[in-house]
Amino acid sequence: MKNCCRCIFALIIFFVLPTVCPAHEERLIFSLEEGICSLRLEADDRDRILRFRVHPGHPECYATRDGMQKVLMAVFSKTDLPKLEGVYTSLFLGRLIDYPWLCEYLAVSAYKDVRWDKKKGKPVSVDLYKYISAILSTREVISQFEDAFGDSGYTIRAITLEKVCVGRFSDVPLYQGKMRPGKIPFDALVWFRLKKR
Repeated sequence: MKNCCRCIFALIIFFVLPTVCPAHEERLIFSLEEGICSLRLEADDRDRILRFRVHPGHPECYATRDGMQKVLMAVFSKTDLPKLEGVYTSLFLGRLIDYPWLCEYLAVSAYKDVRWDKKKGKPVSVDLYKYISAILSTREVISQFEDAFGDSGYTIRAITLEKVCVGRFSDVPLYQGKMRPGKIPFDALVWFRLKKR
């Protein structure tokens, strides 16, 4: 399953994105170095999108919750150049697999939920994307981001997903818990849709 997801992402990036997506003009707003890893936040002013990037990504580097919050706090309170200009409508995290604590939260939450079918690897009665979006929309997750937005006036109004991957606990990066049987969601492309008060 893990290799299948990697192949799908690689094919999309290699064949599809160059033909349907025009080049974006992104500005680096802030970067935090952690060892060989870099946590970056870039702004696409034309499309009003903020992009959080972990470089290089999985499996060489991961974002930590503390590092992610430091970057967001620095960006949303920044008054010197380069800084945020205007109102942004989305924060794109990229792959959830770059944020191990969020992957684990998603996997464990689904596993414990009677509305998740561990044998089939899908929700019992709702759409997979809506189900995962609901888990990631809990106050426990959202507050980690909104607290870092500080007094900027930004809140998260919705979470949208693409390319959800279902696998096993062995697929969850840096997971140290019990390797339970069954299938769980562990990865997706994640967009936080933003609203500014």
